[in-house]
Amino acid sequence: MRVEQDASAVNATRSPRYRIGVVSRLTGLSTDVVRVWERRYGAIQPARSDGGSRLYSDADISRLRRLRQAVEKGHAIGQVAALSESELEQLTGSHQAQADALGDPYRTTCERFLEAVARMDVIAADAELARAATLFPARVLVKNIVAPLLVEIGERWAHKEYGIANEHVASNLLRNLLSSLFRLYPPADSAESIVLATPSGERHEFGLLLAALVAATRGWRVVYLGADLPAIEIVRAVRLSRSRYLALSIAAPPDQKTDQEMSAIADQLSPNTRVWVGGSEAERYRDVVNRANWTLIRDLDDLDDRLKR
Repeated sequence: MRVEQDASAVNATRSPRYRIGVVSRLTGLSTDVVRVWERRYGAIQPARSDGGSRLYSDADISRLRRLRQAVEKGHAIGQVAALSESELEQLTGSHQAQADALGDPYRTTCERFLEAVARMDVIAADAELARAATLFPARVLVKNIVAPLLVEIGERWAHKEYGIANEHVASNLLRNLLSSLFRLYPPADSAESIVLATPSGERHEFGLLLAALVAATRGWRVVYLGADLPAIEIVRAVRLSRSRYLALSIAAPPDQKTDQEMSAIADQLSPNTRVWVGGSEAERYRDVVNRANWTLIRDLDDLDDRLKR
């Protein structure tokens, strides 16, 4: 009787019943990653429904979780995909260790990256970002890893834990990562356009880059102008691209020049253009924003919600 019960339990875990969207939520892996690990590395072999859709079992989900933990520990997916279940369990440790590791994988990635930058190990730091890009969807990567890293890097530089060289290494690696991700999200021909820029005198670009990537993942046609553009050039780009949306990022402390540039943009833009203003110092330009009937963006989640709508 016990043997029959055990066999029944094993069969239940191998019963194909989950579609790939559910698998993504249960494992924390993007659907793209699940497909790549399946097709390219043979990590799992899902069944097919009568209609041809992939169906995954509890055993598949358990294996994907172990593979994810192995990759987070620094192992290449190509090296671990062929391991047996017992070999994977030995590699990733106890079940409790798995649960702990899966609890906050974002913080673990951030800490490894920051430690590598501190010792100027560019290869290790870049490998951490590449691994994160493999594991997490772009929006998750931006919100839970890149954005917190930018804050932490700034704090370490301000408290002299990082030198200028450390800050430059970290910034260059993050910029390269974000730039490479844009290629994964080509817009449809019918996509709505959004122009992104910072006004003249505003040289902080990372907030704008994050916003641009989030827009790209939502299917928008991104017209990325970058930092430090005169008002006349920003307005010209909006007109030429026939965009109904403009996103501005403000991270530097307020000064008269930026105030003048913001006012100039408001004076020259079509009243039908919707303007979103975000960044760490955006709130301090509320008067200009209100006069122009623009919208203040609180954070990336607020931006993402508006892009979805």
